[in-house]
Amino acid sequence: CKVIAFLGVLSCFHTAFMLFCVSVTRYLAIAHHRFYTKRLTFWTCLAVICMVWTLSVAMAFPPVLDVGTYSFIREEDQCTFQHRSFRANDSLGFMLLLALILLATQLVYLKLIFFVHDRRKMKPVQFVPAVSQNWTFHGPGASGQAAANWLAGFGRGPTPPTLLGIRQNSNAAGRRRLLVLDEYKTEKRI
Repeated sequence: CKVIAFLGVLSCFHTAFMLFCVSVTRYLAIAHHRFYTKRLTFWTCLAVICMVWTLSVAMAFPPVLDVGTYSFIREEDQCTFQHRSFRANDSLGFMLLLALILLATQLVYLKLIFFVHDRRKMKPVQFVPAVSQNWTFHGPGASGQAAANWLAGFGRGPTPPTLLGIRQNSNAAGRRRLLVLDEYKTEKRI
């Protein structure tokens, strides 16, 4: 029963400590990459891993060493933690420490998100509105739909500046052709 309790607490705290260390190394790799490449060597990473295991074992031992803390209840077929009045503060302390580690992990990731957001290279997209005096919509923001409508025969009014040199479908065959120079000048005057 004590072995199961020890392994449960050990795995819980080991996961929390390891996630915190991973978040710190990710932050260092992105925000301080020069420091990260120079200082975080194989031995440094091994020391961090050993420290995480040591802290996890230190957190898992106190509940196991106390006599009568965990007991096996045959009717329920499980190990239970004996809740005594003077032990309630200890279990609350372990829970608060675990919550503090997880909160610190989230804060490191939040700091990393703010760092990446502040230093992004791409500017946000800003759409340029299309220009129109007569529903032809030309300019940098035009999508091309007005030009397609004009070519299909729905256009009224002068030729949009982007379509000068192309005549609307006027014949039954529906073929487009380039304008000759005289026709182009006439269209341009209109």
